[in-house]
Amino acid sequence: MWVKYLVIAALFYIFAVLQNSFLVHFNILGIIPNLVLIFYFLLLFFEKTDKFHLGIFGAFIAGFLLDIFSHYYLGISIVLLVFLMFVVKKILQILWDRSDEYSIIYFISLFILYLISYRVILNVCMLFLSPPFADFTVNWALLIVGAYNLLFALIGFYFFDKFNILSGEDRQLKLF
Repeated sequence: MWVKYLVIAALFYIFAVLQNSFLVHFNILGIIPNLVLIFYFLLLFFEKTDKFHLGIFGAFIAGFLLDIFSHYYLGISIVLLVFLMFVVKKILQILWDRSDEYSIIYFISLFILYLISYRVILNVCMLFLSPPFADFTVNWALLIVGAYNLLFALIGFYFFDKFNILSGEDRQLKLF
């Protein structure tokens, strides 16, 4: 059980280092995909809607790494990710009551809402805490951020869905 959390923490760290060292060379107008945020959303999306352990653990690890590798105050992303986790889980409970399969339409719409909510709430917090770091510009860069992150999120969605990583189901044949 604890090995899963250790692997997830290591993956968050690998994605943070990859995002801040390698992917900066593949930027589009200075924009790189936020792999830590994408991986955290994938964990939320594929975790059971009534479970919160992995979401809270992931919020602390992802938020810490997002704050360390950015100019934000330590703890803002942690609180924001925990808040967004409860919102995403509630939306997923509503959606899953109507359908039991992972729909790509649900994923895309919820990911875009999640990404926009994260950026808006983070900028509102920065407006009150440190106004020079708040960035409320709405231009083509925002569209590129959404498209670039969505591309990597869809790759992650396919990987998670294909290998059913968080299901915890026993794939052994049951005879009795």
